[in-house]
Amino acid sequence: MTKDEILDALEDEREKLMDAIEGLSNEEMIEASVVGDWSIKDILAHLSAWEAELVKLLWQVHQGQPPSGIYASGVPIDEVNAAWSEAARSRTLERVMDDFISVRKQTVRRVQPFSDADLSDPQHWPWLKGHPLWEWIANDSFQHEAEHAAQILEWRSRRDM
Repeated sequence: MTKDEILDALEDEREKLMDAIEGLSNEEMIEASVVGDWSIKDILAHLSAWEAELVKLLWQVHQGQPPSGIYASGVPIDEVNAAWSEAARSRTLERVMDDFISVRKQTVRRVQPFSDADLSDPQHWPWLKGHPLWEWIANDSFQHEAEHAAQILEWRSRRDM
């Protein structure tokens, strides 16, 4: 996947997710049970947390450092998600939305310095064990958003019945 394709996907999937939440009231945004007991606010905080880790990873990689933080911790994803969800519960919807918007700007900025070869060569970054960097970017940003946008749309369709 080229840098331009990544940047297009980041923009396209963000637009789809924003369309999925368009028109919802603040009360609907914080209503539990969209995905399990998560609200849309919880989903947005979850997406932001993973993408913030991605931003950190991209900075480290660009500096020639292997990833640290959650990627190197070995903590199971479900435990990470639960801890991050609990930490974000007390944050306001406005703050969560601000972070959600801001982290995407940082992601775009951190993707910019990489060449298409940096992003697509599965041997370029040994710690990726044969996977290209673009896959990490996709997993923790636009593909992740697409997954949750679909869940939000499904929730909205159930509510409209």
